[in-house]
Amino acid sequence: MSYPAPSPYPSAPGNGSYAPPPRKRGMKRIVFGALGILANLIGLVVMPLLASIVVAAFAVLNVDATSAGGTTATIETSSSSMIFVYAPAGEAASASCEVTGSDVEWDASTSGMPVTVDGAAYESVGTVTVTSSQQVDVACQGVSDVAVGEMGFGSTLVGLVVGLLIPVLLGLVAIALLIWGIVARVRSSRP
Repeated sequence: MSYPAPSPYPSAPGNGSYAPPPRKRGMKRIVFGALGILANLIGLVVMPLLASIVVAAFAVLNVDATSAGGTTATIETSSSSMIFVYAPAGEAASASCEVTGSDVEWDASTSGMPVTVDGAAYESVGTVTVTSSQQVDVACQGVSDVAVGEMGFGSTLVGLVVGLLIPVLLGLVAIALLIWGIVARVRSSRP
């Protein structure tokens, strides 16, 4: 008499048929949630910095310069702004400027940035940084004309907020995905 070979799979109690073990779910969600959290930790450092640089560069390149009609200019500034001072491109190297106002900082090292004012090529000869709303006087020598353009820090601040907001929102999605995966995994392993 011959007997059938024993099955490598356990039989379900009662009826003698095979019952596969319960499928464990949620592993993909756990992996993607964990990877998302890791990526967002990196993004919380990189994104605000990158967004601020891009927005600031875009704002600097789009400063609307206006000719003062002479070698002196008076500007009404808003709080926390940067004013770019320009001179005709051929004269910018010989420009010597003096700035008066309260709490103003003149920086002549930001020279050379080109811009077009009334169809003529101008170059930056420096920047004035202010921290409060005030009247600033700029007087330059060695040039025939001065043009000024103000860049507010609002656009840079918007870039910084957007750069922080995106990783935070994506991080919340990753955390939700991780929790959802853990809950599914625990429920699927219960008898």
